[in-house]
Amino acid sequence: MLADSKKKFANIDDAFAPVLVCQRRADSLEVLHISAGLCRMFKMSREELHKFFMLPPNEQIHADDLVRVLRVMQRAFRNPEEFLQFSYRMFLPKKRDGFIWLMSTIYGKRLDDGSVLQYITSLDITDEREEQEKKAAVFAHTNALLERILDTTQTALFWKDKERRFQGANKAFLDYYDFPSEQVILGKTDEDMGWHENDEPFQSDEWRILRTGESTYRVHGKCMSHGEMRDIVASKRPLIENGEIVGLVGSFEDVTDEIRRQEQMEKLNEQLRQALEKAESANQAKTAFLSNVSHDMRTPLNGILGITELALHTDDIEKIRGYLQKIMTAGSLLKDLINDTLELSRIGNGKKQLDYEVVEASSMLEHLITSIRSAAEQNGVNFHVDLPFDELGFVRTDRLKLSKVLLNLLSNAVKFTPKGGDVWLLGEVLSCDEHEAACRFTVRDNGAGMSKEFLPKMFNPFEQENVLSVQGKQGTGLGLSIAKELLDVLGGTIAVESEKGKGTTFTVVVRFERTERMSEQTAAEAEMVCLDNRQILVCEDNELNREIVTTILEMHKLKVIHAENGEQGVQRFMESPEYSIEAILMDIRMPVMDGLTAAKKIRHLERKDAALVPIIALSANAFQEDVEDSRKAGMNDHLTKPIEPVLLLNCLQRQIGNYETQRRGR
Repeated sequence: MLADSKKKFANIDDAFAPVLVCQRRADSLEVLHISAGLCRMFKMSREELHKFFMLPPNEQIHADDLVRVLRVMQRAFRNPEEFLQFSYRMFLPKKRDGFIWLMSTIYGKRLDDGSVLQYITSLDITDEREEQEKKAAVFAHTNALLERILDTTQTALFWKDKERRFQGANKAFLDYYDFPSEQVILGKTDEDMGWHENDEPFQSDEWRILRTGESTYRVHGKCMSHGEMRDIVASKRPLIENGEIVGLVGSFEDVTDEIRRQEQMEKLNEQLRQALEKAESANQAKTAFLSNVSHDMRTPLNGILGITELALHTDDIEKIRGYLQKIMTAGSLLKDLINDTLELSRIGNGKKQLDYEVVEASSMLEHLITSIRSAAEQNGVNFHVDLPFDELGFVRTDRLKLSKVLLNLLSNAVKFTPKGGDVWLLGEVLSCDEHEAACRFTVRDNGAGMSKEFLPKMFNPFEQENVLSVQGKQGTGLGLSIAKELLDVLGGTIAVESEKGKGTTFTVVVRFERTERMSEQTAAEAEMVCLDNRQILVCEDNELNREIVTTILEMHKLKVIHAENGEQGVQRFMESPEYSIEAILMDIRMPVMDGLTAAKKIRHLERKDAALVPIIALSANAFQEDVEDSRKAGMNDHLTKPIEPVLLLNCLQRQIGNYETQRRGR
């Protein structure tokens, strides 16, 4: 059988591709035939190839392929009729370190003696393998480059299968969620990860992509990252292979900081818009305010100038007296308007502060009640008072501002209530504990009342429904505005009910801090002394004002020493005998030396009377801080211009009385 095979091999030698025929036993190999094709492929003779094939396998086969080839040979020996095909590298005997890639096919037949006759055909696939390896290298390089690109891009990228399960992600994605590797997410869905505040936006757009193939762009949502819920926008598109959707690829960006900046910008824009509206509104209000002030100030001023002109052209004493009375009325209105305008402006600028004092609740409004009762009697109006605050004892409050609020309300009530009508000032304790009390003040009248149309704008400056009172007197239109602003400073509230022709009721609610009785006053109550022949030093730079004050004092039998500035005033006092000057009236703004400096210098003089002599400020500066500045400079009191004779004389009586009491104490 073997001889027949050899003859066949010799006859078909040139007809077949490179062939090796051998007889393999368990422990040996015999080469039976080497085809010419095999010789051509290796470029060797049969003898050279025969010798090469008889070398140990490790000298024929590349080390990386040796184990695999030996296993194939063992299998072929065990199953000779099984058709086996394999590729491997075989050394080229004539080239050191050179090799050839072969694709070999082995099949055979077992002989009677147990050996195996094997037919091995081989093809040189070196060129194909080198080309394949080049393509593999290019693919590997491209793949590595793509991985580097994916891992270096700052955009988080991911890809999923048709069931929305993660198949991979880049480094930016993993870093965003602080994952050590993509193994954390592989095979899981967004819901499995539980990182979205609301899964629905992400589910719906992914299912739409997988079912319809349409892409989505910047779908907004929220996700948990580094322990914080962050804002993201995701864009996704389908993955298509062979015309079929096999998954999706997506990216997302964290837009939290962008949204926060946008929100801050919108907030800032809104603040700027509001500030602009406020500025425009304030500007309009300022323009309207100045227009109203200008108009309302010119009205009494025109009256004063016009009546003065009339008085200058008549010798009729009665007419002149009437003209003077009208000038006094117009001047009083002008003074009230100036004071109210300054008061309202001061409050609007935020410069109004609370000046607390401890007072007895039952008597804290005595001066107010006395003033209103006098005005009510002059107008023939009945004034009723009921303030049951005895239980409160002593309270801490700003009595002047509270009195100003109630004074404005009560003044209006008296002005707009006809003769024989009634005005009430009622009080009620709403709540009270050891620390605080809430009280309600009610100012009610049965006078002219206000229409429903006027009520919404009643607290606006210069708003007046009735320009003239029932007595024919004109108001400034600022009283209610000031009352409302002062109540805001006090932290109180005001409400109003009114009906035209039936009267008005104002309800004011304020809170008081309850406290203990003040320490007893160390100074005794001043006695009201006689002012005849008292010597007064008047420091005033304005000649007209100096003449007015001097005339008032001399009309009431006081003696006057003049000084035209603070320096002269100090000199006049130093030149006078001790205790001869019993009071000093000091203007604040004067040339050479101002009144505050002059008062300080007088207080520091080495004279017994320098520390005691009453110094009274006479100034157009009417604000609380001006009063405080006067007191800090050593003055005893502060009167505002224009000077009211009654107030001036009462102040002198009180201060000179104190002065005499202190002198006797020494």
